[in-house]
Amino acid sequence: MREVCALGEADVAIGMPSAFAAFCVRHLDIYTRYAAVRMRDGGQARALAQAALGDLAMMWAEALESPSPSALAWRLLAVRTGRAAAGGGLELYRMLPVPQADAVLLRYRLGLSAAEAAEVMGWEPGEFACLLKAAVRTGAAR
Repeated sequence: MREVCALGEADVAIGMPSAFAAFCVRHLDIYTRYAAVRMRDGGQARALAQAALGDLAMMWAEALESPSPSALAWRLLAVRTGRAAAGGGLELYRMLPVPQADAVLLRYRLGLSAAEAAEVMGWEPGEFACLLKAAVRTGAAR
């Protein structure tokens, strides 16, 4: 995939690896839906999701060398969304640690299967199941 960026009279062609483009296609909708719920603002959500994927583009080679590109991408999105939601986010994020709240949001608010949510966050399915159980225990204790 190639993007052309106009800079005055000169255009710069930027090539994106096909694996990165596929990653973006696969995750942009979920990232946008997550940010919309987390922010309570659908207008800002797509821009946040795209910015996080832009951050990932800058470190794509590093992501591919990491144990989980999805985990790295999720951290980038969570940081951006957390900053934007600071002070006005969901009660869920005041009750639970961020990874647990994210797991609950993906699984129960967005309706992803446990396997899909685990993949999006970069967790192994068993680890994700433990994360959800901990969220239920923590939430029930409050």
